[in-house]
Amino acid sequence: MKLDPIQTFVEVVRAGGFTAAARRTGTPRSTVSLQVRALEETLGVRLLKRSTRSFALTDEGQRLYDKASGPVDVLVRALDDLQAGDGVLGGLIRLTVPADFPTALLASAITSFTQAHRAVRFQIMSTNTVMDLVEDNIDIAVRVGANPAQTAIERRLLDIEWAFYASASWLKRKGRPENISEVEDFISPQPILRAYLEKHVLGGVSLPTGAIEVDSHAMARDLMLNGFGVALLPQGLCQDAVMTGNAEPLLPHAGLRPTRLNLTFPNRADMVPRVRAFADHICAHFR
Repeated sequence: MKLDPIQTFVEVVRAGGFTAAARRTGTPRSTVSLQVRALEETLGVRLLKRSTRSFALTDEGQRLYDKASGPVDVLVRALDDLQAGDGVLGGLIRLTVPADFPTALLASAITSFTQAHRAVRFQIMSTNTVMDLVEDNIDIAVRVGANPAQTAIERRLLDIEWAFYASASWLKRKGRPENISEVEDFISPQPILRAYLEKHVLGGVSLPTGAIEVDSHAMARDLMLNGFGVALLPQGLCQDAVMTGNAEPLLPHAGLRPTRLNLTFPNRADMVPRVRAFADHICAHFR
């Protein structure tokens, strides 16, 4: 349930602009702008300084956002819960997932859930940026091995198995390496993920020097399949390529450890019935 126009104002600030807020809420940008303008006219103050490309909060806007954002979230959840009092789940679930998350499996889980609970809506944000669950008003975050805030809670979704992969054409040119230090043309992830993999997947062993750096598992896989070099990837991302003979796993004795894929929630108090129900559903669906 919406609390226009104050909720719209809060969404504009959180999203960083009118266009982004319109995209998040599924509302036309013109409507978002009109609601914020109506709020300013009702209050008799300017809340935002606008330009063609950006905006900034006025002092009054900052004070309203600081005081209103939390209570608005609480009230929206309370109204959604009241609407679900007859046993019908309803309301919005804001979900963030990694940019390379398997969309087919997620889409299947969401579709089957909404078919059973027609009043539930979703906003999906695919990004490798670690969003703040409270500040960004996230209900569920799908994260790989993330350490949650002290008040947050986690629930295991599945384990991710990793392997080094190369294409048949690359192996024909370069030969098969016997250990990690012999790997050439390594397709390296960006520094944060690289450090995470070295610590948690390789147990402290350093990855090879990168011949290229990418921020996407999908890009690393496609470069590997095109014969660019070797990539360290989740096994699920390469199953089809291995089955068709387009990719081969390497270094079977490297001792790579699995990592956990978790569902992370802000805290138990904020886990409303629709969020809890979807968490149960997606866990069962993935298994």
